[in-house]
Amino acid sequence: MKKRMALSIVCLTLLYMTSLSVAVAVPLVNNRQIDIAVSNDNGAQNGAGPNDTYYIDAPGGGLNQLHISTDGTIAGLFGQVTTKNIDTSSTSGSFYVTTTGGRGFNDSLILMFSMTGPINDDFSLKIKSSGYQWTATGSAPVNPAYVSGAINEVFTAGDFMYGPQTAKPGPGTLGVWSLPFYSGQNINDPATAQNLMFIDLYLGNTSDRSSIDSGNAKVEFELDGIYGSTAAFNVYSWAAVAAIGNGTINWTNRLSTNPLEAGQSGYSINTSAVEAVPEPNQFALMGAGFFAFALTRRKRSA
Repeated sequence: MKKRMALSIVCLTLLYMTSLSVAVAVPLVNNRQIDIAVSNDNGAQNGAGPNDTYYIDAPGGGLNQLHISTDGTIAGLFGQVTTKNIDTSSTSGSFYVTTTGGRGFNDSLILMFSMTGPINDDFSLKIKSSGYQWTATGSAPVNPAYVSGAINEVFTAGDFMYGPQTAKPGPGTLGVWSLPFYSGQNINDPATAQNLMFIDLYLGNTSDRSSIDSGNAKVEFELDGIYGSTAAFNVYSWAAVAAIGNGTINWTNRLSTNPLEAGQSGYSINTSAVEAVPEPNQFALMGAGFFAFALTRRKRSA
């Protein structure tokens, strides 16, 4: 009996030590009229809400001017739906965040990365953003400066602050979740629920097509530690002054549960990679063994 108890303790200890997850996420409380925190080490560039957050207002519209495109030229301004299917646990790539809106610019761009769980402890996402920065005044940018590597940061499992949930926040009826993470997603299927993080790109974008990359913001990524998952990139934009609302996020790229709907753009990744069963850490085995031995000796002494 005592031996079985000791063995059970060893097994439980090993299971605990080898399956710890550092990610603790909570679902967003609503689809809009919410404050969101970014996962950047240096916080938000223009966040003015509580604890350096951005406010998603999005009372209406907001799905036509912001796009994700794999083509940084004028020909790619309206973006496209990109679906990448892989059989490995890592991948890399790049895309652009474009605008075709009448305002002609977005002061701040916020990237949202989402992924079906569970999130492994060896997960990492490296993001490098390049494009234009300026002081947000509400007026058109004056002398915007091009910055390569505005952020160049690695995000890990603990940076997933929100989720799991089956739809992304953004424009729509308050309290009604209707925007998918990727084109054609069944947002009524709990199996499609994703955890998510927001990443401030520390850049804006413009419609000055004589600028580098036609005024678009470039995002380069390296993704590791994903197994049997669906991951997605979406973008949001913030304006210091706008008719919809000052100092708020009101725009995101258009996606639909109907894959045939026109005007969509987004970037998603499906991987069929299977995680190898990890071997117990030698020191974890030794620690668990000593713990079980000490417990057995104590019971014998009693």
